[in-house]
Amino acid sequence: MICRPQSLVIGWFLFIVVVNSIILLVLIPEASSSIGRFYSGNQYADGYDQLAVNLAEGNGYRFYPDTAKTLLREPGYPILLAGIFMAFGKNFAAVKLTNMMLAFAVAYLMTRIARKLSSSLLLVLGSPLLFLFHPETLIAESRGGVEILFTFMLTVYILTVYRAVKSNRWWDYLASGGVLGLTVLVRGTPILFPFVLLGYLLLFERRENQMVAVFRNFTVMAIAMFTVLSPWIIRNYSLTAKFVPTASVLGVSAHTGLYLSRHQAIGNVLVDRQAAWERSKLAHELGYHFKDGYYQYFYSTSDEVSFSQYLFKKVVHEYESSPMLFIRTIGLNLLKFWCGGKTWKSVAMNAIVQFPFLALAIMGFVLCLRNDRVKDIAPMALLIIYIVAVSIPILAQARYGEPLIPFLSILACITLVTAQRRFNGARYMLHEAPTPCS
Repeated sequence: MICRPQSLVIGWFLFIVVVNSIILLVLIPEASSSIGRFYSGNQYADGYDQLAVNLAEGNGYRFYPDTAKTLLREPGYPILLAGIFMAFGKNFAAVKLTNMMLAFAVAYLMTRIARKLSSSLLLVLGSPLLFLFHPETLIAESRGGVEILFTFMLTVYILTVYRAVKSNRWWDYLASGGVLGLTVLVRGTPILFPFVLLGYLLLFERRENQMVAVFRNFTVMAIAMFTVLSPWIIRNYSLTAKFVPTASVLGVSAHTGLYLSRHQAIGNVLVDRQAAWERSKLAHELGYHFKDGYYQYFYSTSDEVSFSQYLFKKVVHEYESSPMLFIRTIGLNLLKFWCGGKTWKSVAMNAIVQFPFLALAIMGFVLCLRNDRVKDIAPMALLIIYIVAVSIPILAQARYGEPLIPFLSILACITLVTAQRRFNGARYMLHEAPTPCS
């Protein structure tokens, strides 16, 4: 792609690895006492470690040895975490090193995507560096949370979508659907994305007399996805007699989003805890038997699903009674998706980082639109819009935006490439001859 002495390339790579390691393994732990109030760095999140420990100890997929098997979280990350625990013990350094390796894998995949747009060094190498040293990425690497693995899986998926759309071969859509199934096992958010892709293909990528092929490819992708998901779906049905393709957390998330909206909670972690207390109160009133906590840990899997459905129906009813409350929830969640935090100080810090970054990414999209290169960025742009759109009606937090950082970084660097070329007197936004796809 670009001729450079091999030793120089290796040297720069090692330098980046060392700097990233120092930040992740030294600076963030040292600063955890001062930033712990703002960010959940250097700790496990959402009970993933509890699930992993019980898996590793042979207790099954549950939060506590005495509670029921759960559907509250998708199994992808707990299984990975259980493997780490079995190999290295409950060693948090091993978890962070795994996150770091996944982040560097994402950076490599980003170069593959960027080369489909341009051979510009600023785009091909600058966007991965922007991702690797983005504060949100570094915080996600320091946590025992799902974000980095989900980011990796989404990036792999988008790369397969690029290949499938270009080739229009059903077996490429089969592979893409299989990757999507694995991605949904990590986090269920993108399960409906094939419908978005179908709409795009019908409107913009359908070749003459190719409508049948478009629906064929969509069907192949969906079948492959559900084939990969089938063991999880069958397991869930055997426990609850209900079709649950992802997780049972929707009702809890919707209730939290409604509660925070009613109390206008941005930067107030106490209100989030109050929402959990209200859920526990509701569960007690309904006569459920459970272990109390931020989540309600039930002694019956059917009760867990039933309570989640009750919460979701209750939230929908309240939004139907007050459409303005729903609109306010969407507005607050749109803000929180990008810069929500535990305190107002963390919200301000997030906003300082995210809003200029978003402005560059939006400008990159506009530049592609003006230069008739929307198709080049369509898979990334559609995924960004989709993830935001399915999150903001329910619940949004700043960490939900972390998996989109790779794609936003590429769009942001398109703006920087354009500025660089215009400063140098070049006419075009990107190189006229993109690097051939491989």
